[in-house]
Amino acid sequence: MNLPQAYLNRMKGQLGADFDAYLAAMDEPEKRAARANGLRLTPEALGALRPGFVPVGGEGFLLPEGFAPGKDILHAAGAYYVQELSAQMPASLFELTPRMAVLDLCAAPGGKSSQLVAKVPEGVLFANEIVPNRANVLLSNLERMGAKNAVVTAMEPEKLISLTGPVFDAVLVDAPCAGEGMFRKEPEAVAAWSEEHVAACAKRQRAILTWAQRAVKPGGQLVYSTCSFSPAENEENRAWFLSAFPDFELVEERRLYPHTSLGEGQYAAKFRRQGAAVDTVYLPARSDKAPLAEAFLQAETEGLSGPLRLLPDGRALLLPPLPCALDGLRLLRAGLLVGEIVKNRFVPAHALAMAAGLPLHRRTSVSESDALRFLRGETLPTDLSGWCAVTCMGLPLGLGKGAEGVLKNHLPKGLRIN
Repeated sequence: MNLPQAYLNRMKGQLGADFDAYLAAMDEPEKRAARANGLRLTPEALGALRPGFVPVGGEGFLLPEGFAPGKDILHAAGAYYVQELSAQMPASLFELTPRMAVLDLCAAPGGKSSQLVAKVPEGVLFANEIVPNRANVLLSNLERMGAKNAVVTAMEPEKLISLTGPVFDAVLVDAPCAGEGMFRKEPEAVAAWSEEHVAACAKRQRAILTWAQRAVKPGGQLVYSTCSFSPAENEENRAWFLSAFPDFELVEERRLYPHTSLGEGQYAAKFRRQGAAVDTVYLPARSDKAPLAEAFLQAETEGLSGPLRLLPDGRALLLPPLPCALDGLRLLRAGLLVGEIVKNRFVPAHALAMAAGLPLHRRTSVSESDALRFLRGETLPTDLSGWCAVTCMGLPLGLGKGAEGVLKNHLPKGLRIN
């Protein structure tokens, strides 16, 4: 690869005898990978459905050469998330229990968020992304993966945390970085690299960490990660953090390189705030009066519980447990969008059909060939009447409505495949 000479000089001093092995790895093709979605199925079940996926431990798989996830039924159903292997490491460092409150502060496009939300099914994940367009991608990915208990925000870290306060059991800071671990797969990261850019990233990372630590409860965990190799962004920031915030202790630190792992490379440091850990305190549930939504959920679903929030535009949200008020937050979504009221009738949402646990009573299971037709936006024959979840291999694809032998397709146009 044509890498900047200043970068190569630094890496040679950093790696020593391993430098040649690093260069050799950088000349190899990237290893495309995925992670099984714990909200949908086990890694063993995913391996059985896609024998070409090569398990590599944990929830990770290597993808076959030439495989196109964008045209795969299981990808559309949220059975897995395309995520390179080393990027799966930081979220795995947390020790999580089901009722915890977790914050992913720099969350787009959603790989680590979807990894985390599966670990706290009775708690809540706050997933934040400052750039609105990227926050929309984050929301779409969490919806595809079936998350019911996520709060998605698009805010500057300092504004978000000044409103939430220290209410989180675990905080992930997968910080914006110089992207040195992306050089093999993203040539634009190579073009953007400079020593000045590395220094600017390190400074920005410290500012984010300064706010992130304010969100951590006593006894809580903070994981800081980058996909860069520079000590300035990694070990030096770790040392600075421990010096600046002495009530945190280092629990674990990991470095992955492309020549020492199957992934592209990652750094992560796990910290714990001193103090006795206490259970998360969730606010008392408050539900809006939404009789049309309530009647639909009671008649058509099972396994859904929680307060309903009715928005001015008619959308109805099933709220997750909340450790803090939502007032003042720039929200894209809080909890599960179950539907909306249109002309005095309730219309269920795509997100309801995709929710983990398949809460809709009425379902129609289709073959793989009909699943592809559905994903292209086509209608299908059916003997059902009314709203239903369309499934394939036991996994959800979206929402349909049966009438007079025809299943009308309600898959959002932006999610259809060619």
